[in-house]
Order: sequence, then C-alpha cells, then structure tokens
Amino acid sequence: MRISSNEYHLNIIRAINQGTADYNRLSVQLANNQRISRPSDDPLGSVMLLTLDGELSSIKQYQSNMNDVEYTLGQQETQLSSVVNILDSMQQMTTTAADGSMGETEIAALAQQMDVLFPAIVDLLNAKDGDGRYYFSGSLTNVMPFQQDLAGQYQYMGDSNIRQVAVSSDSDVRSNVVGSDIDPSAAFLNQMQSYLNLLTTDPANVSVGDESRAMMDGINSFLQRVTDQLTQVGATRASLESIKQGNDDIAVYTQGLRDDISQVNYAETYVKLNESVASYESTLKVYNRVSQLSLFSLI
Repeated sequence: MRISSNEYHLNIIRAINQGTADYNRLSVQLANNQRISRPSDDPLGSVMLLTLDGELSSIKQYQSNMNDVEYTLGQQETQLSSVVNILDSMQQMTTTAADGSMGETEIAALAQQMDVLFPAIVDLLNAKDGDGRYYFSGSLTNVMPFQQDLAGQYQYMGDSNIRQVAVSSDSDVRSNVVGSDIDPSAAFLNQMQSYLNLLTTDPANVSVGDESRAMMDGINSFLQRVTDQLTQVGATRASLESIKQGNDDIAVYTQGLRDDISQVNYAETYVKLNESVASYESTLKVYNRVSQLSLFSLI
C-alpha cells in the first residue's frame, strides 16, 4: 500500500503531538502526585474516586455529628449531676423534718434553706446552651421547658421528641434528654412547691411529718428518674468512643484505597516519561532524515 507524502507528514505530526501530550501529562502527574486529573485519564478509577470521596465525606459528617452529640450530652449530664447534688441535700433536710422531734423554729430554718435550693433545681432543668436553646425541651428548644401558669403551678411546655443522630453508616444515637422523662407533668416540682409552702407558712402544722415522709418518696422517685437519664447519657457517651474508633479505622482504610487509585507510582511513571521522551526524539530524528530525502538522492 502506497502512502502519500501528505499523509506521511500528518502521521508524523500526530505522533509528535501525541508524544508531547504524553510527556506533559506524565510531568504534571509527577509534579502533583495525582495520577487522575480528569475522567479521561482513567474512567473506572474516576468513578471509584467519586465513590470513595463520598464515603470520606460521610465519615467526616458522622464525626461532626458525634462532636455535637458529645457536647450536648456532656452539658446535659453536667446539669443533671448538679440536680442530683442538690437533691441529696434536700433529701437530708426532708428526712430531718420527717423526724417529728423538731420545733417550729427548726422547721422554719429548714424551709428557708430548701427555699434557696429548690429554685436552683428549676434553673438547672431550664438550662440553656450558648446559643440560647433549652436543653430539656425536646425539639422545642426555644421554649422554656418548666414554666408556672397563672395559678403558680408548674407545667412542662416542651415535647417528648428524642433526637436521633446518625453517627455511622448503621448507628443512630439519642442526642438529648427530654423534660417529660425527668419530671412527667412537672409532678415533682409542684409537690415540692406545695411542701415548701406548708413548711414556710405553717411550720407548726401537725401534718408536717406526714408531708415530709410523702416528700421523701417524691424526692426518691424524682432522683431515680434523673439517675436513669444520667445512666443513659453515660452509656451513649461511652458508645460514641467505640463508634468513633470504628469510623477512624474505616476512614484510614478508605483514604489509603483512594491514595492507591489516585496517587502516582513514581517508578512506573518515570519509566513511562522516559519512554515518551525517547519516542518523541526518535520520531523527530526519523522525520528529519526522511524529510531530507528526494528522488534526486536515489538517481
């Protein structure tokens, strides 16, 4: 088959251009340590990189979710632990009042001390984070959970929604404690308020002992609910640590797989670069020699 002079020149030019493109592509790969800079470099590898990038992005989001949950639960745990400390003191005072041997003056003194402690419990249950969101209102974070109505009775104004947050591909954890689980219908707060009113206004009342014993039961029940919530918070925070370790392991493996696909094999790429240079130079030499040939050279 005869090849025209024009076609021959075009083939040589294409070979030179291809050699130049290969050289530039390999040089950029070595400079950037990236084997794939565009989908055409490796279509299958590009698809795999998109998948792996998605997995790494999800793991990063899981980590952010865990940080938020850890912070929120840590703050709620602090508030509830403070409630427990105050309850311990109030429990001792109520036990003393239930003894029946104390006089009116002593009962009044106890009432005065408890009158200081009780509002502190209410404040802790109505605690807010740095952004002004209430910890124990469920999903109604802009609503104060425990409020007094016009009659002075406490009511729970939040909801019972437990926020579930994804912290791994197959794990969700609860991220909040709701006030309805701590003091359903604000029963404890109203009982304590009524009890303190009795001690303050009528410390000599013969029913003080009975009311104190009933209040002891109320404190114990409330304390048990608070303790149950603290136990759940502690268990969730402990599980976050193991989940985080699992996510970290997956992230390391995924990142390593991504690097294997995307990064340059320096030894192999240098060989290919040298081959492209040699091919380019060889093509130029052949082209120069052939270009100097003419029919007169063969006569």
